[in-house]
Amino acid sequence: MDSTVIFQQMFILVIMMGVGFLIRRLKIIDDGSNVTMSKILLRVTVPATLVYSIVSRRLDVDPVQVPLFLGIILLSFAVGAAVSWVAARAIRAPREEVGAYINLGMYGNVNFMSIPLIVSLIAVDVLPAEAMLYGILYNIIFNLLIFSVGMKLIGGKEAKINLKMILSPVMIGGMLALFFFVINFQLPGVGFETCTHSGCYLYGNVFEPTAMETVLLTAFAPVRMLGAVTAPLSMLLLGSTIGGMKIGELVRGWRNYAITAVKLVVVPVIVFFVLLPMFNGIAALYDYETLLTVIFIANASPMAISVAIFTFNYNKHKEIVAKGLLVSTLLSAITMPILMAIFL
Repeated sequence: MDSTVIFQQMFILVIMMGVGFLIRRLKIIDDGSNVTMSKILLRVTVPATLVYSIVSRRLDVDPVQVPLFLGIILLSFAVGAAVSWVAARAIRAPREEVGAYINLGMYGNVNFMSIPLIVSLIAVDVLPAEAMLYGILYNIIFNLLIFSVGMKLIGGKEAKINLKMILSPVMIGGMLALFFFVINFQLPGVGFETCTHSGCYLYGNVFEPTAMETVLLTAFAPVRMLGAVTAPLSMLLLGSTIGGMKIGELVRGWRNYAITAVKLVVVPVIVFFVLLPMFNGIAALYDYETLLTVIFIANASPMAISVAIFTFNYNKHKEIVAKGLLVSTLLSAITMPILMAIFL
């Protein structure tokens, strides 16, 4: 993988994050704006990204292998959970805080960091289009686990598993995208660079859609445009979230840096080496390198914002998770491109 392109794409995302930080510090936006941006992302733009990424590209993957992919992704979460549990014990976290530290080490910021980065790398041809399918499968397992196991680790007995929370718009969008993939639904003119109402063009070749195909292309155009907002809006939200924190108070505490190192470095590297021999031993698995890359990116992402939401819902471990979210998000801009350049 071209390390120059990786650093370039991460730099672009960090710049947008910096803009979010700046406009928050200038009080152009506030906590209410963050809530609104989060809702727009989770209910509109991320689902649109997932759906359009599948229907707008030809994917050379056999749907029969999807259960195998899901099993491998689930295994990666199991390894991450085990490493995070060991880390929580190693740093001598108080018994009542162990669950919070496991969450911090186990769950990455999939919706607001991993998916935007995968989309960016696909756009510059660093990753193939199949990477988005693997990202969707990862997101499905992520949502199932974080709104059950993750919520329980924070809320304890107070946490009640809510089917409505699991079946979020992002989850529904991912399932819809997976459905389109399984039935092999693609927009007319897939493989052509540009499609308008009058035709699709690539290297001088012309595809002229029928009236019904034009209607279909037009119907999915808003989905494409809404999905294009995901990466910049995600970075603005992350930057604004950091901008609203009292950084001086949140960067203290050695356990914070220890669990951040585990999340950003130890977990992705261990998961990588656990999965690599298995991938090499599965001759039938198509494009295992891309699947491994997507899992690596997701594990190397900073801590999930969803965990912070749980702490407010149950009024537990707010300071611990806020510290982890801040430090991991800041340091991930350095660690992610370096690790990707080394291992991928």
